Amino acid sequence: MFSLENTAAPIAPALDELVPSRYALNVGDVEVLVISDGVLPLPTQMLGHNVPAADRDEWFDEMYLPHDAFDWALNVMVVHSGDRTILIDAGLGMDPDLQLPRAGQLIRRLGAAGIDLGGITDVVITHMHMDHIGGLLVDGVKEQ
Repeated sequence: MFSLENTAAPIAPALDELVPSRYALNVGDVEVLVISDGVLPLPTQMLGHNVPAADRDEWFDEMYLPHDAFDWALNVMVVHSGDRTILIDAGLGMDPDLQLPRAGQLIRRLGAAGIDLGGITDVVITHMHMDHIGGLLVDGVKEQ
């Protein structure tokens, strides 16, 4: 179980973070905590790949974003309802071979939010992309 008391408002970002690492809300009696697993830098050519590069670059200019890479936010949710604590998606994980120092932050941020992995009763995976299942493959997690 977790409490929304320390997460009821966005948490001020750490010096190395652009956005708060978690925020919470209630949906009726259900407590929902959105936790950032970090960001995944993606080449901008992956986004809007079916439009001319000039159009894509113009859009990035309008959004004040760089043309070369886009930081894709990686988020998971922890839902507490009744006696269930449900992790929805498991983040990217911490594979050092991926060389993604700003991603794979979920385990650390769960701990900072006061959530013990042993207290999670259910895991729901929305789809099988690595940024949704990689956290299940981390030592200390896959044994839970």
